Amino acid sequence: MLKINFRTNIIALILTSLFLVYISPSANAEPSTILGTTGDEPIGITIDSLGNIYTANGASNNVSKITPQGVSTTLGTTGANPFGITIDSSGNIYTANNVDNTVTKITPGGVSTTLGTTGNNPRGILIDSSGNIYTANYGANNVSKITPGGVSTILGTTGANPFAITIDSSGNIYTANDVDNTVTKITPQGVSTILGTTGANPFGITIDSSGNIYTSNTGADTVSKITPQGVSTTLGTTGAQPVGITIDSSGNIYTANNVDNTVTKITPQGVSTTLGTTGAYPFGITIDSSGNIYTSNNFGATVTKITVFDQAAANAEAARVAAANAEAARKAKEQKELTEILALIPSIGELTLSLGETTQSLYSTKCVKGKTTKYVKYGAKCPKGYVKKK
Repeated sequence: MLKINFRTNIIALILTSLFLVYISPSANAEPSTILGTTGDEPIGITIDSLGNIYTANGASNNVSKITPQGVSTTLGTTGANPFGITIDSSGNIYTANNVDNTVTKITPGGVSTTLGTTGNNPRGILIDSSGNIYTANYGANNVSKITPGGVSTILGTTGANPFAITIDSSGNIYTANDVDNTVTKITPQGVSTILGTTGANPFGITIDSSGNIYTSNTGADTVSKITPQGVSTTLGTTGAQPVGITIDSSGNIYTANNVDNTVTKITPQGVSTTLGTTGAYPFGITIDSSGNIYTSNNFGATVTKITVFDQAAANAEAARVAAANAEAARKAKEQKELTEILALIPSIGELTLSLGETTQSLYSTKCVKGKTTKYVKYGAKCPKGYVKKK
């Protein structure tokens, strides 16, 4: 039983799609594994700098931690129905608690406290560089700001039913508004405007380094792109009912497709492929520094890891091996040539003649007296009684 407070018509659409929609994974799909288990009905997902995964477990009111080796533990408890999750630079975890309108803070040691209150039904959550927390309040059509000290205010208003939230380098906040299919921009001063339109029912949102906004449109099976100037286009198509969305350093977009249990990859040029399969009903999605993808699987209480083949790294390694082989071949060729040259040179015994303990060069003059032989410097006269020999 899904315990998330979706609208009735969206639930009906998802349940109907269970029997009508299936997209088979690509033959070139990346390998997928279950990294670890979580609490009940994981929704939001995030990752720390060490590769540990954290999930907000909506039905068990806690946060799971899964190490890169797959060891799963409960990090700490949360408020009611934690939905979104984020992490700060010190490893503190924050959850937006959808039912009791609070934000929970959990330290790396597992100590849980209520940081502050929000508007109704906070879904998306993020943290800025100063440690301020922002939530997209689905039931209140606004964004809350909570300072590190726990002071809560309403930053600004949004379109209808903001589901997800992101931030740019200037501190502007953006929300994906599920019901009116728009993206709202709110400045740090609280000025709200509609940036652009999206496909039907945008549930996820992310931003690239140039300030372009992308939304995963659950009701349209598409990803929308909105430029900083507000120009909206459809970037590409996805699997059935995309929810979570993330982006890599090359501008590729990835969506967790809630119904067909897949991850879609869309290139900056709009080419869509199925990256890999997941556990049941992937909701949240995140990416690590190596480009591997992780999803929180809402019905399976698991996290899937999709190991992405790093073509750039593979190319670099191939180039390194080729260079090493070329260098080895060059040295072998030089050694062969040297060996052939040395074979043409007479041995040292053939180059010298020995007289007693004195070794003389072939370029010396040979002087003979009976059975006695002497050598003098080339061009010099032989001693008295000796005869020069060639």
